[in-house]
Amino acid sequence: MKLLVLATTLLALVVSASAAPAGNTLDGIERGPYFTGTIKSSFPVANNLAMKGIVVSVGANRDVHVCYDTDLMRVSVAWAGDYLKFGKSQVEIVHPQPPEVAGKPLFGTQTGPGWAKDGKFEDPRENKQGRLPTEWAKYRGLYLNGWNVVLKYTVGGADVLEMPGVETAGEAKIVTRTIELDSKTPQTLLVCDGVPAGGSTGAKLTLDLPTAGNEPAQSLAIAVQGGQAISLANENGRLIAKIPAGKQSFRLALWKGAKADFAPVEAALNSAAKLPSLAALTKGAPGRWTQPVVTQAVPGTGDGPYVVDDITPPVPNPWNSKTFFGGFDFLPDGRAAVACFHGDVWIVSGLNDPSGKLSWKRFATGMFQPLGLKVVDGQIYVTCRDQLTRLHDLNGDGEADFYECFNNDTVVTPNYHEFCLDLHTDAAGNFFYGKGAPWPPTVQSPHQGTMIKVSKDGSKLEVIATGLRAPNGSALGPNGWLTVSDNEGHYMPASKLNLLRPGGFYGMRQSAHGKAPPEDKLNDYDQPICWLPKSQDNSSGGQAWVTSKQWGPFENHLLFTSYGMGTLFHVMTEEVDGQVQAGMTPFPLKFPSGTMRGRFNPKDGQLYLTGLRGWQTRGTRDGAFTRVRYTGKPVDMPHSLHVTKTGVQITFTRALDTATAADAANWAVERWDYLYSGNYGSKEYSNLAKKEVGHEKLDVKSVRVAPDKKTVFLEIPDMKPVMQMKVKCNIKAADGADVSQEIYNTIHKLAER
Repeated sequence: MKLLVLATTLLALVVSASAAPAGNTLDGIERGPYFTGTIKSSFPVANNLAMKGIVVSVGANRDVHVCYDTDLMRVSVAWAGDYLKFGKSQVEIVHPQPPEVAGKPLFGTQTGPGWAKDGKFEDPRENKQGRLPTEWAKYRGLYLNGWNVVLKYTVGGADVLEMPGVETAGEAKIVTRTIELDSKTPQTLLVCDGVPAGGSTGAKLTLDLPTAGNEPAQSLAIAVQGGQAISLANENGRLIAKIPAGKQSFRLALWKGAKADFAPVEAALNSAAKLPSLAALTKGAPGRWTQPVVTQAVPGTGDGPYVVDDITPPVPNPWNSKTFFGGFDFLPDGRAAVACFHGDVWIVSGLNDPSGKLSWKRFATGMFQPLGLKVVDGQIYVTCRDQLTRLHDLNGDGEADFYECFNNDTVVTPNYHEFCLDLHTDAAGNFFYGKGAPWPPTVQSPHQGTMIKVSKDGSKLEVIATGLRAPNGSALGPNGWLTVSDNEGHYMPASKLNLLRPGGFYGMRQSAHGKAPPEDKLNDYDQPICWLPKSQDNSSGGQAWVTSKQWGPFENHLLFTSYGMGTLFHVMTEEVDGQVQAGMTPFPLKFPSGTMRGRFNPKDGQLYLTGLRGWQTRGTRDGAFTRVRYTGKPVDMPHSLHVTKTGVQITFTRALDTATAADAANWAVERWDYLYSGNYGSKEYSNLAKKEVGHEKLDVKSVRVAPDKKTVFLEIPDMKPVMQMKVKCNIKAADGADVSQEIYNTIHKLAER
């Protein structure tokens, strides 16, 4: 296999495969060589679900499809003809249901291990969820080479490479599984289920299948091509392949069709097959999406201190790739890697080009709802629903060749609401992301509604906090704080910002948690540092710490995004007797899509945001990538907040006009509470005990302006802890500029002064 002639032949095959096969556009999107999702089939058994399914389409017209279940390392189903049934919501995101097999099933397996352990196939998993134990079998990733897909996994201590394919015999299509492994022990592979019992043992089997009505007689033929002493057996309707120990390179060839059409198939199965070297296909190959998409950035307008520049997305593009942006980060050279909900990662360059010319390069495809991305040591890690994926460009041509499974311990169910969200690392290199709770709210897995930590090397996953509903965005601060948002729903009376502590429970009772508070102590959950009313945030996004000196007066402060409103907030935190609480004030900026992820670009020191339009949002564009650029003009906003037993102290970013700032008539303060219950959201209560709806107006007795002219103290009688307070001002800066601001804060504790 190492002969120069063979290497030259393989290179020729790879080069010819770099162009997209005929008929490669599936459901209107050229998705690349594979697609990942939860895949539904009713064959060979009802409700055959591959929770972490990888569908590889093969053949000149990509009209034969093989679905691998990476939890169980089995082929769940192979079929011919139509691809998958995608509902309308699959494109719009709102309630993306698992796609269903649309064509004619050829063969498949029932839910359970695809390889035996000690000769047995009994499913060892708790609640039949998640992946097999590592010592049994573990998915390691996949290689792309042209339009070939080579899966990498382990069985016991053996490394395995596998590539699906199709051969033709006249009009007949023979599905193939080419496998290379080197095992110190014999292995047993499950080939297919649901066939009639009987048949001899050997390298080839042909079985007559039951037919219905006037259907012509059907046959299933299976042959082992290559390998050493590999045999097939039918164990009560389960076809297995017994593989002796040692180094093996072989191919399973399977055909299903009318018995009358078997003659050319039989000849093909009996012929000597020349097997490709799978190892040779794992070195990288010429790219598939070599054409960059060029767009023009649109500078923001306005005369304020911050403007929103549009980093114009690559729409349209030759592949009809959807740009619902889900997460991003910056590469060391200043380019950005941007993930899209429908499976892609794009690399955009030119962010700091004075001409505004942007060049977008499609870098990766096929992943399962990627909604988080982090660059670590120059490598791109992506939070997908099925796994954390580490992307490798093996040959430096600007496209990912190896999609490494960095960690796939998270449990997947078909519930659409269990998105895996955002991605951050701490100082030790550990990874953090959130996982949504199910909708309707019923606990179905150990990871629903949790914050998840993955070790630096990817070997360990652990749940560090529970009780989350829709944690669509988080942040890890330079001070070590891990924050995460959540939004209105059952046991979520309003949107909020949480400061997570290990072992914390954050309110959503229908999530995976060790022990929720009893019904008579419903409010015994970890309180957020700040609530936000629905008028300001109906669906929360992520956060970002201001790590730049070039972005105005907010260095080392926290920012918060509203996905639903498409807005940005400044977060003012304070700690009173060990209790962290905060207030937020909105920036006067609007964004074209729901804002979700924010990071500062180390090259220009400006804030960049990505977002999408899926579930409820005011956003009008499918996805947006924007830059919030500081213009250098004066900023007139609250900078810090402090609450005491006698009032509220606010420090602004620059000097105020003393006369207007000291006039109590220019200030308005009100407060209210929310009802924590199993209902969806809450009304706003001026008196929660009496269920009186409304806001309690507070008297601003006096206003004192400090000598620095930036700090004011509002004297307010009857200060007390409250879920929501609103402070509104209509004053002027020292130079006469209008300062009209609103602050929304939460009070857990009051300082003495």
